[in-house]
Formats: sequence, C-alpha cells, structure tokens
Amino acid sequence: MTELKRMHPATIFISAVLALKEFLLPIIISLFIGTTTDPIGFFRFEYIWIFLLVVAILSGLLRWVFFKYRVSEGQLYIQHGVFIRKKRFIYQHKVQSIDITAGLFQRLFGLVKLKVETAGGGSEPEVSLLAIQKEEAINIRQYLKESFRDETNNNITTTSEEIIDNKSMINDEPEVKEYAALEEQPEFQWHLTNSRLWISALTSSGIGLTLSAVLVLLGQVEQFLPEAIYDRVFSFFRDSGLWLLLFFLFAGFLLAWLISIGAHMLKYGSFKIEKYGNELVISRGIIEKRQLTIALNRVTAVSIEKSILRQPIGFATVYVECAGGGSMDEQLSTVILPIIRPKEIQAIFAEVLPHYETNHTLISIPKRAIFRAMRRMSWLPIVVTAITCYFTSYGYWGILIILLSLILGYLQYRDGATSMNGDFICFRFRRLKQTTVISEKKKIQSMESHTSFFQKRKRLASIQFSVLSSITGRTYTVVDQDDENVQRILEWYSKESSEKDVRLS
Repeated sequence: MTELKRMHPATIFISAVLALKEFLLPIIISLFIGTTTDPIGFFRFEYIWIFLLVVAILSGLLRWVFFKYRVSEGQLYIQHGVFIRKKRFIYQHKVQSIDITAGLFQRLFGLVKLKVETAGGGSEPEVSLLAIQKEEAINIRQYLKESFRDETNNNITTTSEEIIDNKSMINDEPEVKEYAALEEQPEFQWHLTNSRLWISALTSSGIGLTLSAVLVLLGQVEQFLPEAIYDRVFSFFRDSGLWLLLFFLFAGFLLAWLISIGAHMLKYGSFKIEKYGNELVISRGIIEKRQLTIALNRVTAVSIEKSILRQPIGFATVYVECAGGGSMDEQLSTVILPIIRPKEIQAIFAEVLPHYETNHTLISIPKRAIFRAMRRMSWLPIVVTAITCYFTSYGYWGILIILLSLILGYLQYRDGATSMNGDFICFRFRRLKQTTVISEKKKIQSMESHTSFFQKRKRLASIQFSVLSSITGRTYTVVDQDDENVQRILEWYSKESSEKDVRLS
C-alpha cells in the first residue's frame, strides 16, 4: 500500500449527510417562520434549502477528492485540504487506540469508519477514515497496532507480565500484510447478556440528558408556535388543574425514560470484550457497530462507578482511563464492563488486567469530618430556602431539598477513603455516584494535597492525583482525609519519584 489512495466514493454521500446535520437547526427554524411559497425579501426558503444541499454535496465531493492516505514504512500518512494542503504522519509507536465503527450510513454501503487516536493531544487528536472497506480497515489496524507490541518505543515502563512475544515486521516489506485472512482466537472473551443489558438500560443515567434536551426544546416552543396556538395551549394547562399538569409531567418523564432505554440498548447491544495478547478489543452497538482496540499497557487507571440507581441493586460500571483513548459520549473514558456485580470484577481482571487488584483495605476519612461534609452540601439549599420562605409561601418545599442534601453529604462522608497497596493506590469518593479508582504508582502524573484554614483546625486535608486520559488527563480527589494519612500517601509517591530521578541521572 505504497501509493496514495482515496476513501470509498460513498464518502461523498456520507460527508454530505454529516454536513447537513450542521444545518439542521436553520432548516427547522425556516419551517416555522415562513413557507416555501411566500418569499421573504429577495429569497424563498426552497432556494435556501437547495443552496444548503449543494454546499453539503460540494463539501463531500471536495473531501473525497483531496483526502488521500497511505500506509507504509511504519506510518499512516494523510494529506487533505483544498486551498491549504495539510500533511500528517502517524507513526506506529504514537498510536494509542484504534476504533472501527460501522454507522447507519456506512452499513448502507458495506463500509466502516476507522479512527486512530494518537499520543500528544493538540488540536488534532485523531485521524478518521470516514468510509473504507472493512477488510482494509482491519489490515490498517493490524499494521498500526504492531506498536502495541513494541515496548522499546513505549515511554511507559511495563512490567514483565506485560511483555509479549513480538512478531516484528520485516524491514524490507513496508506494505500492509493481509491480516484479514487470519483468524486469531482470543485468549479471553466476555459478553454482556441480554438480561444484564436490560438492567443496564433501565438504570442508565441517560434519562437526565434526555430530560434536559426535552426541557430545552420546550423552552423554545414559544418562538416557533403561532401566538394564538400558544395562548390556547397555555390556557388549557392553566385551567385544567394541578393533577392534569402532573399527569403530563409524568408522561413526559416516562417518554424521556423510554427514549433513554432505547438509546442505551442500541449503544451497548452486542457488547463484548476480547483479549489478544497485550490488546483489548471492545465491540458494541446495534445500529452503529463499533470496535475499539486499546493497548493494556497504556491503561493508566481503572474506575468502578456505582450510580444511585445501580448501587442499591448491587451493580456497577467499570471504566478504564487510557492515554490517548476514550470517547466524548463517555466523558473521555472507555467502558469495559457496562454493568457487573462488584464481586465478579476481580475474576475478569485476572484475565484482562491481572496486575490490578480490586480488593483494597481502605482507610475511611475520620469521623470529625462528618459535619463538614453535611454542611458543605446543605448550606446553599438552606440559604435559598430561607430566602424563598420569606418572599413566598412555597418556600417550605425547600426543606425536602435540604434533607436530600444532608443525606448526600453523609454519603460523601461515608464513602470517602484511601488506600496504598504496594505499587497501587486506591481512592473512593462520591459526588452523586460512588467512584472507586485504582492506579499504579508509575502511571500517576502528579499528586498533591490541599489544606484550608478550617481543615487545618480539624487536622484534615484533601489529596488528589492525576493520570493521563485522552487529551486532557483526569484528576481524582478525596476531601477531608486525616492529614497524617495524606502525608503518608505523599511520602509513598515522592519515594517513587526520587527513585525515578536517580535512575534517569
């Protein structure tokens, strides 16, 4: 594959559709503020729609014509741009993760999308081949992921357990090998069962995002509906009484929940993880099929999250932080176990991440921090409720919010804990959901403590550490830990830092 290639011609159509999505809001607005038969000024709306369609098709055509790529000599070479030609080299040892997806439009043509995450971040953290043949995507992935096995080029030190047999490519054969014909058997497989998928969908937190989107749309209805219709609808709800209003609110909540369930099942349907040597392949999706390959030695932290819906029924979700990996819809983390019972995690980790131990003896934050935690969560609701009660008769409903905030403050106090176990550290904390994060000492980028005036009086301190995750990194904090324990953690980490400096010198 030494010659420059273009993507599949279907890229023109797919790019046009994606471009039209950017114009979706102007098109919707035009439907409400006029008709296609009545001109406004010098233009009629069908002319605007035709113009947007032409722009979308033209952008897709230009992208297909000027976007070329080549895979050879240990690198993926990309050139693109119409007026300003850009060239980019993606070397094997810079590859962090490789993601193969088959969205609805790709599947119409029997194609896939290949996304390559690279180290270093910057303004261009990824490269996407929007529409190529599946066999070619597999060949490119297999060629690039040779870097996962080349530990000599990896800046992250690995343990002896992470070193695998490296079948190096022959230097005089730069072309991509035909890996697609090979059927490599995974060392380990885990599938998400249908029953667990239903539990995951019913308890997902996506309903919050769905409700937010519905409320935003409802807030804009007044701008689009004719005034007479809007006044009639508003008068209907005003005169119908509280119970009918509550019924419609319940119906809206139920609709948002059903939409959230459907979206979650489409996203995590057919979920499975497979381990090949030092690589983990994650496959998921019903309409948009996605396959992500990550290098296990680049995992910087593992987090176990228990939401307020899943914790009472004994389930959790497991994420990994990977340098250069992650996705936007998962807050730049990667889900490896969408829903799992905590007692089952260690058995799976023994196959996938054998050096990660999930059973840590945690040191809880001291009892003298309980009132700080409850006060921290409740002072704002108390102030708002007091002001509301002074001006209106409905302010007493704020007492319920105060009680809920006090309960949340107590749960944050109860869940705060830290632990050091050999070369690993474990933090447990709660915002709304309980999070337990485990990281290896050598994967930690920085660690620091903070002590306020009020914490100092009670001999407390906050401790946090940061790891590489996607482009920006991720920081974890435990508030109001005993200051002596915080000092022990800092000494534990600084000892490793000192030893590392000695080795480098």
